[in-house]
Amino acid sequence: MYTLFIDTHSEFITVALLNDNKVFLSEKESNQSHSIYLVPMINELMVDNNISFKDIKNVVAVNGPGSFTGIRIGLSVVKTISYSLNIPVYLVSSLESQLVSSSLNSDKMAVISDSKGYYISVFDKNNNEVIPEVYMEEIDELRNKYNILDGKYDISKIVHYALKKESTNVFSIKANYVKTIEVMNDRK
Repeated sequence: MYTLFIDTHSEFITVALLNDNKVFLSEKESNQSHSIYLVPMINELMVDNNISFKDIKNVVAVNGPGSFTGIRIGLSVVKTISYSLNIPVYLVSSLESQLVSSSLNSDKMAVISDSKGYYISVFDKNNNEVIPEVYMEEIDELRNKYNILDGKYDISKIVHYALKKESTNVFSIKANYVKTIEVMNDRK
């Protein structure tokens, strides 16, 4: 049985199929064309590795923060697959993905910036949350206290982390948009 991993929060699309000892991976820079590439990438990965939809037992998806359109496309596909196959979905944020992927044995901070500030989250050396995901206009003080991660992902670590969480009801899946944060910040 396989776990399907989907990440569309950035200009890259990442799709993977994982089981206990294998990872089949497909990545593509989409140039804002997630809707054109995502489903064919999933299909090609499954066909090339002789895996059918009935072999998928759950889905892990990155729900942002990130690209407004990319996240919507990815989560729409995730919802469709989950609902159609009656399988659970596990959500993980793009910040959590960076943090759990890191092999740093120290306090660390994941950062996503936008035009007005930074969306951050901090984990300790044991991957326990120290500062939950929050939007800040300035992070100079935190830069001196925590190691800032490079944004690289280890899909196996992300999936294992996500599967320890509670699954999300397919009807309550929500995206975590950077633009929403900007709108909320403008209201202050």
